Amino acid sequence: MEMQLKSTSISYLEPVAAGSRNLEQTQQIRLPDGMPDVERIIGCWGQTVLRSKEWRSDTLTAAGGVLVWVLYQPEDGSQLRALDGWISFQGKWDLPENNEDGHMMVQTVLRSLDARPVSPRKILVRAGIGLNCLALMPKQAELYRAEQVPEDVQLLRKQYPLRLYTEAGEKSFALEDSAASQGDGQGKLIACTVLTNLTDQRVVGDKIAFRGSAEVTGLLLDGEGKPRDQRFTLPFSQIIELDRAYGNDGEADIQLCVTNFEAETDQEGEHRLRVGLTAQYALSDVTMTETLEDGYSTRRPLKMTWDTLELTPILERRWESLSGEAELPEDADNAVDLRGAWDIPTWERTEDGFSLETQGVTQMLYQTDQGLNGAHPHWEGKKEMAADAQTKLALTALQPVRPQLSPGAGRVTGECRFQVTSFAGAGIPVVTSIELGEPESKDASRPSLILCRTGGRSLWNLAKDNGSTVEAIRTANKLEGEPEPGRMLLIPVV
Repeated sequence: MEMQLKSTSISYLEPVAAGSRNLEQTQQIRLPDGMPDVERIIGCWGQTVLRSKEWRSDTLTAAGGVLVWVLYQPEDGSQLRALDGWISFQGKWDLPENNEDGHMMVQTVLRSLDARPVSPRKILVRAGIGLNCLALMPKQAELYRAEQVPEDVQLLRKQYPLRLYTEAGEKSFALEDSAASQGDGQGKLIACTVLTNLTDQRVVGDKIAFRGSAEVTGLLLDGEGKPRDQRFTLPFSQIIELDRAYGNDGEADIQLCVTNFEAETDQEGEHRLRVGLTAQYALSDVTMTETLEDGYSTRRPLKMTWDTLELTPILERRWESLSGEAELPEDADNAVDLRGAWDIPTWERTEDGFSLETQGVTQMLYQTDQGLNGAHPHWEGKKEMAADAQTKLALTALQPVRPQLSPGAGRVTGECRFQVTSFAGAGIPVVTSIELGEPESKDASRPSLILCRTGGRSLWNLAKDNGSTVEAIRTANKLEGEPEPGRMLLIPVV
């Protein structure tokens, strides 16, 4: 006879693809007519822009480009000149076949950028781009529970407070600002990069409220062709409408990416900026999940069928920081412009967890007695993160950080901040069917009481092995929880 089990389903979002892609792209930029020939490259700068994402049945793609600006010294000895360009990129991730449409969260970073003249009229620019993707697909998990349980049947039920992704989406918005040049004289913007800074986020009922700023660093050329930097802060405060209301356990992962960028200087010297941002979010909540994991009878045989509940609950979300120092070139303390680029962090499993590491480069423009120079000091960062053997990791947010000079020390510090999320890697065993045998008569020769040492076994296993119940053992031994290992117990046989 089969015991009736009623099934219920849990809807959630399963991480099906996560990881980074490193791309190397090149582009030749031809000097426009009227610009003098190139003698040497002073520096180059770039800003990644994410233009599109596409979810197909077996692949994910993300496409965009790098806005690049190159500053060079002309052969004719005239003042410095600048020109711009665009380098396209596309990243791809494989999916298991026949996946339904889900949600992609993609962030881009500029890993490196350099330029060199290939002729007096052409400049070759090479860009290293990093893309990080977290893909979430709608899933359902089946749970089973018994509604009518015979008196002689004991069932092991367990409750798990599982944090699961429940919904995801994105919101795009634009920031605009205009400002006059700071300092003496007029200046023309020739290069701009954006650092996004998320300062606060919270889930309030059926909304996500978040705020922060886009920090724009611009490089200007004044009327004499001398460069200097100018910074602009574009604050934002946004609300995202959710599909349902959440309580105190609702939490949001937010990834900000630049989807459009425009910067220009008008004839009056006023700078006009427009930054398009997209906030990609994944919301998680705690679901109290009850599973049926084992069973036995004190009077009859039971035949059970098991399956594995392949959920991927979130164990922990934490911000990590990797940093390192690099030596500066001689006389490079006087930086005219300072910006950073770094690789997306990677990790390797170790005996005690994971080893996280990254490397970065500081893009510098500095003044010496011989003139203006550029430099790219490299740094490396590494740290260990404790985790058990079943834990999986995913990078769920990136936070760029501006490099810092150590005045007088001849060193620069680079830093990479990122949110890493750990997931449980092992499934949960669940009973999906129970077949009851015929009741058997009680064996008159069996003792009614057994004296047994625990040996580290749980009350459930002791009761199952000896024909008793957890409640009977607790009552006989005045226990409130599990016994300490090695304790001698009285086990009533029922």
